[in-house]
Amino acid sequence: MCSSLGSACIFLLGVLYVLFYLVTYRRPHSHLTNDMERGTREKKELPAFTAQRLTQTTFLIIEWDDIFNEHPFIYAKVVPSANTILIMDTGCGGATNNPDIGLKSLREFIETVAIPDNNGKPLNEGGKMKYIVVESHCHYDHILAVESFATDSPILGSSHSPTFVSPGNFPANSECNSLGIRAPVYTLTLVPHLHEITSSAGVSLGMRVLHTPGHTPDELALWDAEERMLYVGDTLYEDDPIIFPTGGSLPDWFTTIDQLIELVKAQPDAEKVMINCGHATTLRPALEVLGTCRRFMENVVSGKEAVKKRYLRRETWCLQFQQDNGRFSLICPEKLVLDAKGVVVV
Repeated sequence: MCSSLGSACIFLLGVLYVLFYLVTYRRPHSHLTNDMERGTREKKELPAFTAQRLTQTTFLIIEWDDIFNEHPFIYAKVVPSANTILIMDTGCGGATNNPDIGLKSLREFIETVAIPDNNGKPLNEGGKMKYIVVESHCHYDHILAVESFATDSPILGSSHSPTFVSPGNFPANSECNSLGIRAPVYTLTLVPHLHEITSSAGVSLGMRVLHTPGHTPDELALWDAEERMLYVGDTLYEDDPIIFPTGGSLPDWFTTIDQLIELVKAQPDAEKVMINCGHATTLRPALEVLGTCRRFMENVVSGKEAVKKRYLRRETWCLQFQQDNGRFSLICPEKLVLDAKGVVVV
């Protein structure tokens, strides 16, 4: 969940992308009537998403102007040899108050919008390749476009806490209830820790699931060993507050961070491993980001990091912490911090 500097930067990037889109795909017409028709068409086709290449196989998709001010990061790994695209998270479903945005479907964007970083072609032109969708966790800003994929594609989630994502608990734990929005309906396939993701034909997609509870019990990460890329969802990110729900756990979060640090350190070229998050942060050195964020959270639990604000959020007393440089910040139920004191080894 995002706000402040990071959100402003993402919004500006979205505006620049939109300007590029309008200039690049404007087709000349000789008559005023055609000009007006073209303007209407461009307005209807203006996408709610931008896309750029991160690696040889993987693209970052940003929902740049959603109504919740979340600007979620969505990742798409294209594996033609498996005839499959892996999608990590699906964002806010194109919900926006921007009247200039007409193309609001993530799937339509992936299948129809030309991407300069993809040789000017859509990521999955005409929907020729199959999809596998992975949920980093069940919060609304990561799942609201999932139904358009669930009709013909598997949706994978963490099996760490089945009750947390059970049909009876999902509307509340996704935070859809608290926002007064309809929770999407779909079948979630729960997968174990270290699960290797393969296509329907059994071809590896080069991604392994890691259970990473803490931010939520169902939080997971994806590890791409070949490309040295770690995708961690909302476990952490920079420049915007990391927001824990009441179902989160700081002791579990510290265990997760320590395991991720161990994973990265075990790589022969650990300093080249990059971390990619659910908001704000991508292509950053994993060890440095993980270690620096851990020290910040240590200071929160130990009391070295001063409380910036205490307030009621959704009927729960919450605390806000922020580093002086603004890099890492936290909004967390007060109870989670109190529960962690004396439990977390710092």
